Amino acid sequence: MAIGKETRTLGINMRQEMADELEKRAKSMHLSASKYCKIILTQWIESGKKLKLAES
Repeated sequence: MAIGKETRTLGINMRQEMADELEKRAKSMHLSASKYCKIILTQWIESGKKLKLAES
């Protein structure tokens, strides 16, 4: 459930190793994994940098 107006909750699936790493980094900063992800995604979007996606 989204909290507040003009918000939306997103859920994603990812490799277990990546999820573990995100949780480890969040815990080291005394943050929830969702709050940590929000912070890093916000910083990336605000940077204006583009991702280069390619099949491997």
